This record gives sequence, C-alpha cells and structure tokens, in this order.
Amino acid sequence: MDNLAFALAYALAALGAGLGAGMVGAAALNAAGRNPEKIGEIRTLMIMAVSFVDALAIIGFVVAILVKFL
Repeated sequence: MDNLAFALAYALAALGAGLGAGMVGAAALNAAGRNPEKIGEIRTLMIMAVSFVDALAIIGFVVAILVKFL
C-alpha cells in the first residue's frame, strides 16, 4: 500500500506539472503569434511560469517521499 501511495503522490504531481507546462507553452506561443515584437517579455514570463510549475512538481516529489518513509 505504501508503494501505491508513493506512486500516486508523485505521478499526480508530475502529471499536473506536465499539463501545466504544456498549457504555459501553448499560451506563450499564442501570445508570440499575436504580438511578435514582445517576444522577449513573453519568453521571460514563460520561463518564470514554467519554473513555478516545476517547483510544484518538486514539492509533490518531496511529499511522495514523506508519505513513503514516514
């Protein structure tokens, strides 16, 4: 049961992070297509957003480890 909890805790966090990063990328490409002269600002905001999404995946991994070993 502990292995299942570990797998689900990490898999759901990774799934959410993957979907979130994909949505951020799609929105950034859409914004760049509509307003190409602002590509520098869009890129900066996209990198920040993806880093926040990845931070949530790391938090999910830490929670999965805590569920597994505590």
